[in-house]
Amino acid sequence: MKLKKYISFFRLRCVTGLQYRAAALAGISTQFAWGFLIIFAYHAFYRSDPTAFPMTLQATVNYTWIQQAFLAMFASWVLDGDILEEITSGSISYSLCRPVDLYAMWYTKSLSGRISKVALRAVPILVVAALLPAGYNLTAPTDLPTFFLFLLTMVRT
Repeated sequence: MKLKKYISFFRLRCVTGLQYRAAALAGISTQFAWGFLIIFAYHAFYRSDPTAFPMTLQATVNYTWIQQAFLAMFASWVLDGDILEEITSGSISYSLCRPVDLYAMWYTKSLSGRISKVALRAVPILVVAALLPAGYNLTAPTDLPTFFLFLLTMVRT
C-alpha cells in the first residue's frame, strides 16, 4: 500500500514533536503574553471609538485567542529544519533514491510537525482562555452552524 510509508513518516515525526514538552510550555507562555498584549491594545482602541471597528470587541478577543492557539499550524514563516538541513548538506540525494514521492514525504513530515505542536499548545490555550474573566475570555460560538463553518475554514486553510 502506497499510503503506509507516509503514515509511518507522519507517526515518526509526530512522536518526535510530542517529546518537546518544554518547548511547548515556552510556546504556550509566549502565546499568552502576545494574546494579552493584543487584547489590551484592542481594549484601549475600542474604548476610544467602538464604532470604528468592523467586529465587536468580544469577536476580536475570540479571534485573537483562536489565532494564538493555532499559530503553530498556520505560521508560514516557520520552516522545517530537517528538510532545510537535508537540502543544504546534500543528503537530499539519498531521499531522491528512495521509492517515495519527495514532495509527499516532505509535506507529510511538515504537516505532522505542525499538528504535534498544535496538539501540545492549542488545548491548554483554549481552555485557559475560556476561563478568563469576561471581556478577556474566549466564548463559545453562537450556534452550531457557525461552529461548523469555523471548522471548515480551519481545514480549508
